[in-house]
Amino acid sequence: MLAFEHALALILLLTGLSVLGRWLPWPLPITYMLGACAAAFWTPFPRIELDPGFFFLCFVPPLLFADGWQMPLRDFIAARRPILLLATGLVAFTTLSVALIAHWLVPDLPLAMAFALGALVSPTDAVAVGAITHRLKVPARLTAVLNGESLMNDATGLVAFKFALAAMMTGAFSMRAAAMDFVVLAFGGIITGWLISYVIGRLRDLLRRFRGSDVFIEVTLSLLTPYAAFLAAEALGLSSILAVVAAGLYAGWRDPVRMDVETRQTALATWSVVLFWLNGLAFILLGLQFPSLLATINTLYTPAQILIAVGAISATAILARIIWVFPGAYLPFWLFKHIRQTETRPSWQGVLVTGWAGMRGTITLAAALSIPRLMDDGQPFPARDVVIFLSFGVIAVTLLLQGTTLEALICRLGLRDDDATAKEDRLARIAAVEAGLSSLRASEAAQDNASPEEIAALGNVVAEYEHRLAELTAEGETRTSARLRQTNARKLRLQALQAERNALQDLWRRNVITDAIHHPLQKLLDHEEAMLAAQPTRTEA
Repeated sequence: MLAFEHALALILLLTGLSVLGRWLPWPLPITYMLGACAAAFWTPFPRIELDPGFFFLCFVPPLLFADGWQMPLRDFIAARRPILLLATGLVAFTTLSVALIAHWLVPDLPLAMAFALGALVSPTDAVAVGAITHRLKVPARLTAVLNGESLMNDATGLVAFKFALAAMMTGAFSMRAAAMDFVVLAFGGIITGWLISYVIGRLRDLLRRFRGSDVFIEVTLSLLTPYAAFLAAEALGLSSILAVVAAGLYAGWRDPVRMDVETRQTALATWSVVLFWLNGLAFILLGLQFPSLLATINTLYTPAQILIAVGAISATAILARIIWVFPGAYLPFWLFKHIRQTETRPSWQGVLVTGWAGMRGTITLAAALSIPRLMDDGQPFPARDVVIFLSFGVIAVTLLLQGTTLEALICRLGLRDDDATAKEDRLARIAAVEAGLSSLRASEAAQDNASPEEIAALGNVVAEYEHRLAELTAEGETRTSARLRQTNARKLRLQALQAERNALQDLWRRNVITDAIHHPLQKLLDHEEAMLAAQPTRTEA
């Protein structure tokens, strides 16, 4: 079992490897796994036994919920056809391809477990893909497709995985019965997840109305929402995976406009830390299990057989995706007139990037480690270690091969963000400034009995808003000058804020001011710096 001291040791290991990983030329999860493997060989490091059921419950609901929360619902709906085609057709194609190859290469692997392996490696990792696409500013629709696919193929892959495990445990499987069960369980899970998220949202509204805003209660309820959706669906015998996804999508649509500023900032910061822990600890826990897994595998197969199996299955997962995406992207345009009329044909460069963006990650890992150790009759679960080991191999190969080359491929193909995001950003900023200016001018018109100080303060604020509006609506050379002024002003303001912060810290360290004075002023400076950081470094054309 995982003792409290063990949890502290894992978090300390996660922190150290995170620092080290920033200096290494490969994705961070590889550092986590290699570092954990090294720690497992170190005798003083605690031996950790994982409970598969607890591991799945602890890791999967918050990860899926966060993916749903971060997925823009408008973008998801706009790109729903390619997303669903990838999340259903590609998952089925990958599952079938990997299952057949794995069953052929590893004769001792039961067919049901081969399908479980195929379902495990069918979902892609949103974190690994998103880190690269966000940094390089690829076209908005490509980002929406990749993020939405990762969210939905997590759900469909895990549902297929659950069906494969059930077939392994019962010894029977009917495609027709499974399809009917899937429809019922999926629909029921989606309704349950939405209902749970809606009820918790209403509860937070009522608490805020009668007791005022309480940041810690709201953030706590937010953290509990994925577990509530998961456990409720489990209790009802419905799809807990799709329940969590539905809860996350609804919460992501609701929370940004219902939370106040402090709650929203605290929730984002808290969730960021939780996801950092979960994504890192999943790989570390696998690394700690790896030596024992390798020892078991070595008793069953030769090193050559192991390498061939890992290489062939990884190649199958990679090639299946590439083979699928091109027909999946272009055939609908050839076959259906309304698609040609309503959608823009994707570029071959974007399709190629979609095909290569197939890194596997935390969800694959968490699901693999959740395979039960024992069957219902108490016998060891067949091929459990083999499936976990092969899943580990696919994760490592895709992260090392695709994760280290995707950025170079995007740059080589010249994919760049289109102007849709820039136009929307400028439109939103202009609308916001105009609304604020209208409010100020209304106050200006009502200043009949105002004091000179109030009039002067209002005039200063109105002038600031008029200046911002002029910069946003400037054209041609005027906009270039405005961009340069904005960039220089931003640098000077950041420089001045750092000087203010240093002065406050000096007073605090010399005990001239107390914590009660220092902390609120520091928070104010942090807020101002965050506002400056949120400003664009250039004025878009």
